[in-house]
Amino acid sequence: MNIEIQLNEKQLKAYELLTDYTNGITEVLYGGGARGGKSWLGCLWQILRRISLPGSVGFIARREFSRLTDTTMVTFFEVLGDLGLTGYGYYRTAPSQGEPGNSYFFPNGSMIYFRYIDWDPQDPNYDRFGSYSLTDMFLDEAQEIDEKPVSVLRGRFSLLRGKNADGTEWVTIPKAMYSCNPKRNWIYNDFVKPAREGLLAKFRAFIKALPKDNPYLEPAYLENLMRADKVTVQRLVYGNFEYEDDPAVLFDFDALRDLFYNEHIEEVGGKSCSADLAMKGHDHFVIGSWTGNVCKIVLDKDYSTGREIERDLKNVMLREAIPRSLTIVDADGMGAYLESYLEGIKEFHGGNPPLDKRYQNLRAECYFKLAELVNGRRLRVICNEAQRERIIDELGALKQAHIDNDVGKLDVIKKDEWKKLLGGKSPDYADMLMMAMYFRRTKVTAGAQVSVQVRRTE
Repeated sequence: MNIEIQLNEKQLKAYELLTDYTNGITEVLYGGGARGGKSWLGCLWQILRRISLPGSVGFIARREFSRLTDTTMVTFFEVLGDLGLTGYGYYRTAPSQGEPGNSYFFPNGSMIYFRYIDWDPQDPNYDRFGSYSLTDMFLDEAQEIDEKPVSVLRGRFSLLRGKNADGTEWVTIPKAMYSCNPKRNWIYNDFVKPAREGLLAKFRAFIKALPKDNPYLEPAYLENLMRADKVTVQRLVYGNFEYEDDPAVLFDFDALRDLFYNEHIEEVGGKSCSADLAMKGHDHFVIGSWTGNVCKIVLDKDYSTGREIERDLKNVMLREAIPRSLTIVDADGMGAYLESYLEGIKEFHGGNPPLDKRYQNLRAECYFKLAELVNGRRLRVICNEAQRERIIDELGALKQAHIDNDVGKLDVIKKDEWKKLLGGKSPDYADMLMMAMYFRRTKVTAGAQVSVQVRRTE
């Protein structure tokens, strides 16, 4: 069978990675923008793999069944038509004669499962995928899918050899393709950010495909897309993963970038200090020295003993002439007993009541205050490049909790959920900045009280 196909430069690069069995690449993330030919490429790869590997099994999935059937499967049959293979094989919607439903079967014994992988409270560990034996998989719009089922499916790549029609054996390696639009979750932590930093795992590849990479895209579509809001344009036109369209996101991305260049914020005003504490490799020990609304990160260590923390913090206060009463440390960790050695410093307990009763607790109140000052370009942070990127990552991932509840108190997501968005890292720099807001809160009052007397005129 001879099939001619036309691929653009980005599609060809991804296709070569997916069909090379000697390169060690087992996972390819492709996309980052709208109309980059993502679904078409994934379906093409799956079809050609089934034809070239008799008896192999593929897996095509999206999070929701309706989107799987209304979009991805529509593209799948379009690709069959583009290849001149309409009617080559058959699709079953329901199980019959030992064949599973919602699957496509090829004449050479190969097949493709079409599945949705939304979370099911009756199957929280995705055990329903435990019996599959797969050769490869294509997850369309992978940014919508949780990391847990992806990990489960990676463990189902067991059908990696078979017989060709001439009796020879074919042998392959596990391959997975994920198409995506920008989102800060596991695809960002595992692919996008490491690729940007030159730290991408050797078995992974990320190919950024944008609308401009598609030579067949109608100019009118792109012109219309450019008229969308700023976040949509940044995400879907330019493939910017740092821009979020989630209304729960607390910090504006442009404001976070400006945070380090707000030269109009001068180093004037009172001195204060905030520190996030950590011992022996657990998270980071970070100290910020504040002059007014300008923060300098003056210490950043990933290994410290209790004695070193006490000594380092005391030295910073002496060197920077910071009063103990204007020094605050995280008291929910080791700081709970540090105050007994550095008498007079403030202890920060995130679960304490806030000054402003609109907030769930002190932690939420201080993070909302930090967002107010950052988004209003009223803070400046002086630090190195690595610290800057870490701060942007941490604050950029923070979200408001229970955003749809318009009667509850304002809150932010729990730290465990936040750490999950950060790939397991603790938001140490963000916590240091947040604690400094303890000194910048204001208590809500009823305002000036006015006594009004009404007198009847004769």
